[in-house]
Amino acid sequence: MTAIKLEKSVQIELAILGVALFAFGVFVALQRASAGTGTAPVSTITQFSETDFSAFDRNFRLGDQVCDVGLAANRLCFGTSPHEGRLAKGEILPGDLPLLPAEFPVIVITDLKQENLQTVRFGQTLALIERGSRRIEDVIHLTAPSYSDARTVPADAVS
Repeated sequence: MTAIKLEKSVQIELAILGVALFAFGVFVALQRASAGTGTAPVSTITQFSETDFSAFDRNFRLGDQVCDVGLAANRLCFGTSPHEGRLAKGEILPGDLPLLPAEFPVIVITDLKQENLQTVRFGQTLALIERGSRRIEDVIHLTAPSYSDARTVPADAVS
């Protein structure tokens, strides 16, 4: 009689284990389905947004210096560059200008752009450059008073 009770107990435990494993399998399948393929979404953004422009601090103090533009939390103050006036959307970045990526904090706070574009900074200006061709896809002047003004070359830009 004891062997029959033990056999029934094992059957019940196996049934519970089976249900638990089935539930776990469903959970894993649903997690994978909701995660998609597991790769990051491909961005289609090819220009700077108003959010990009607004992410930078303007007219703040860093020690005894007043910064026109930069990232106060990262203690980055952007100086001017004589090359800023040479950047124009649709143009090819001149070969004498190095294609150096913007600082990591700058890249992190800007919106995700197409993978073939690189964010570079020349002084107080950001440019999106197409890798390989060096074609300038977009330019934004961070010292401008507004996002719409940031889309045009400032009158005092040095050529």
